[in-house]
Amino acid sequence: MSPEQHAIYRLCVERPRPVAEVASDSGLPLGVVRVLLSDLLAEGLIRVNRPVPPAQLPDAHILREVIGGLRAL
Repeated sequence: MSPEQHAIYRLCVERPRPVAEVASDSGLPLGVVRVLLSDLLAEGLIRVNRPVPPAQLPDAHILREVIGGLRAL
């Protein structure tokens, strides 16, 4: 593992992070980080968590009602 890969790996092991945050914290360009993360993923050293599709997110109207109910308490 290269020093850059090792630094990125350490950042990713701590907790799940967005790619942009990994790039910022490592001081490396985003494109470089994406390639290095891809290499780590191919080696099975990290895993990728995909964002939740919008269709599976709670309805905004329901969330507003919950917030309103909490404020009423």
